[in-house]
Amino acid sequence: MFLRPGMVVWVAGIILTSLSTIVVALRYYCRYFLMGTVGATDHLMLTALLITWGNTVINYYQDQTSSSFRPSQFRIPEKRPKIAAALQGTLLTWYMYRITYIIGLCFVKLSILFFYRAIASHITFRRMVYATITFISLYTFAATIANIFQCQNPSDSWSTSAYFSQFDGPGPSKTPKPKVRCNNPVQLWVFSAAVNLFTDVVILLLPIPTLLGLRVPMNKRLALVGIFSVGIMAIVASCVRMWVMALWSESPANSAHFGADLLLWGQVETNSGIISASVPFLRMIFRGREKEPSEKNRGISPPRRPVDTNNKPLEISSMAFFSGPDVGPNGSPIWKPFITVPASLSSSSRDSAALEAQHPHQTV
Repeated sequence: MFLRPGMVVWVAGIILTSLSTIVVALRYYCRYFLMGTVGATDHLMLTALLITWGNTVINYYQDQTSSSFRPSQFRIPEKRPKIAAALQGTLLTWYMYRITYIIGLCFVKLSILFFYRAIASHITFRRMVYATITFISLYTFAATIANIFQCQNPSDSWSTSAYFSQFDGPGPSKTPKPKVRCNNPVQLWVFSAAVNLFTDVVILLLPIPTLLGLRVPMNKRLALVGIFSVGIMAIVASCVRMWVMALWSESPANSAHFGADLLLWGQVETNSGIISASVPFLRMIFRGREKEPSEKNRGISPPRRPVDTNNKPLEISSMAFFSGPDVGPNGSPIWKPFITVPASLSSSSRDSAALEAQHPHQTV
C-alpha cells in the first residue's frame, strides 16, 4: 500500500500529538492532585499543545490541497483554472504553518524557562533565565512579523495569479502580470532553524552548572542532571530538521523532494519538546505508589515539611524538585516576484526537476 508523503506527515502528527496530549494530561494530574500546584509553566505547555494540534490540522489540509495537482501543470495555461482553488489552499496553509510553527515552539521553550524561573534562587541563574526568556520572546515576535509580511501585501502570499505569473515566459502574455513585492524567505527559514537549534542547546545547558554545584550526594546530582537532560530528544529532532532544511533550501527540486520531510520533522521536534519537558513531572505517580505502602507498614505518618519562616525564595539546593509540592534563489540574486509555495507533497521529483531546468526561481 502506497502512502503519500503528505499523508505520512499528518498521520504521524496525529499519533505524536495524541501522545503529547496524554503526557500533558498526566502532567496536570500530577501537578494539581499530587503536588497541589499548577502554574504558568503548565498553562504555557497546554497552549503549545493546542497550537501543535492546529499544526496537525494544517498538515492535513496541506496534503489534501497539494495532492490535487502536479507542478508540471503550472506551465499549461489551460490547466490553471482547474487547479487554482487547490493551489490557493496550498499557498494559504503553508503561509499559516510558517507562523504557527514558530509560535508553538516558542510556547514550549517558555514553559521550560518559566519552570527554571520557579526553582532558581541563585541570582546569576535567574538573570540568565530572564535573558533567555526575553531573547526567545523578541525573536519569535520578529520572526512572526517577518513571515506575515513576506510580501508587502500579505494576501499576495497566497495569490494564485501572482504565483502562476512566475511560470510565464519573458515574451508578451495574454494576461498582465500582477505587480507584487515579496522577499526571499529561504534565508529567514534557515536562520530560524538555526536559532531554534541554538536556543534548544542553551535551554538544555542552562541549569547544568547549578545542578552540578548542589551540596547533595553525587547520585542525586546526577539524577537531577538526567531529569533535566531528557530535552536532548528535542535537540536531536532539531538537528535532523536543520539538516533537512539545508537540503530543502538548495534548489527547487530539493524543495519539492524534501518538503514532506521538513513538515514531518517539524512535528517530531515540537512534540519531542512537549513530551520531554513534561515527563519529569510524572515521577510523582511512581513516587507516590512506592512510598505509601512503606509508610503504612511502619505505622508512621509522613514527615512534616519544614516551614520557611523567612519567606525567602526556594533554593534549588533544597532539592525541591525531588520533594514535590514546592516546585514552583538559484543563479540569480534577485527573486521577483517571489511567492513561496511547496510543490505537491505527493508529486514526483521528475516534475520538480523539469521545473527547475526552466524556472530557477520557483521554490517550495
